[in-house]
Amino acid sequence: MKQIQFNVVVQGKNGMLAQSKVSAITSQNEVGTFDVLPNHANFISLIKNYLILHLPQNTQKEFKFTQGVIEVKNNTVNVFIDVFDNLNN
Repeated sequence: MKQIQFNVVVQGKNGMLAQSKVSAITSQNEVGTFDVLPNHANFISLIKNYLILHLPQNTQKEFKFTQGVIEVKNNTVNVFIDVFDNLNN
């Protein structure tokens, strides 16, 4: 069975860090850890600490940072983060 995917763009201070199709996104906000899944409700949130993109073939790309913003709208996710470490897992 094919996984449903959606688009994500991750941007930092110096430009685009990632643009990909993903099956899920995991991050953290003031309330705790959360996931964004396909067809997620539209929302905007401040995020902190990390962002994990769940890519095809069960791979992940992780970003570490202090703070950022995530916008989910119509199955497209835009993420803006500050200083980061890009961890390829």
